[in-house]
Amino acid sequence: MTSLTRREFLKLSGAALAGVAFLPLPPRDQAAREGVRLGRVAEWWVRVRTEPDLRAPIVRYHRRDDVIAYFEEVEAAGRNPHNSIWFRVIGGYIYSSSVQPVEVHLNTPLQHLPPEGIWGEISVPYTDARRAPSPDVYRSYRLRYSSAYRIVETVWGTDHRLWYRLRDNLAPGRRQYVPAEHVRPIYPEDLKPISSHVRDKRIEISLADQLLAAFEDDEPVFTTHISGGTGGNHATPRGRHHVVFKAASRHMTGEDFDLPGVPFDSYFWGGVAIHGTYWHNDYGRPRSHGCVNVPSEAAKWLFRWTRPVVPYEKDGLRVREGGTPVIVY
Repeated sequence: MTSLTRREFLKLSGAALAGVAFLPLPPRDQAAREGVRLGRVAEWWVRVRTEPDLRAPIVRYHRRDDVIAYFEEVEAAGRNPHNSIWFRVIGGYIYSSSVQPVEVHLNTPLQHLPPEGIWGEISVPYTDARRAPSPDVYRSYRLRYSSAYRIVETVWGTDHRLWYRLRDNLAPGRRQYVPAEHVRPIYPEDLKPISSHVRDKRIEISLADQLLAAFEDDEPVFTTHISGGTGGNHATPRGRHHVVFKAASRHMTGEDFDLPGVPFDSYFWGGVAIHGTYWHNDYGRPRSHGCVNVPSEAAKWLFRWTRPVVPYEKDGLRVREGGTPVIVY
């Protein structure tokens, strides 16, 4: 196994990776096929400007969790040099790093679940978890698009609709319910291992370039921009590591964050993981407390591709050896 130099890595991430399948865009609903897409404002507030320019006059503001329609992706300079995309919205433009692309996908509720439950992901811009299956009960958490949870029970709500009870790894006994149609089931075949026959796999992460690449037998098979640690106490640890713990969902907390349902987590050093991200769309520059933020679909692909393979019925799996190497430089 050969570790690339930064120069070689950059070379691969350009022309040499032209034939590699980059992360595909998330599936779009009927509205997208008609030219309209949806985004959820992921920051506390964002500005709509008259032109795709950070210096352009401000038309209006949107608050976090506002759902906006956008009609076009326009390339222009932004505050993140790796992200040149602006969304054209009614009356102006929003810089895309502050907007999570979402869809509204309502699912047919499952009335019967296996004893261990099933995995699921939020498939609407957001939904509110309640302490009982009723829209009139106090909200415990707001769960956002692409976050993942174990569905452990189906019950009828006071609104005569089916609700799911979701399990939280920080408080497994806590009751939290969401409308079942807001959760897309993730079945065992959706988490089937990728390239399980390949023995020589590794992940290389360039913090200087905020780029991750996955290799099979020294051939790149996948790449995506990341948001690594911001430095100091929040630095992503450099060096040679390997995946030691994997979980399809983790509730992550810290001094200034409380994030339920962080999807598809592959830990490689203490509490540091490669994981999906629903709280920003700003890949290509450091933003994390040390973890490696990637788009949720990228995290799911890496979760399926890396070792160890987590049995579907388990909430997580820890190993001392045999995990996929992760090289950070």
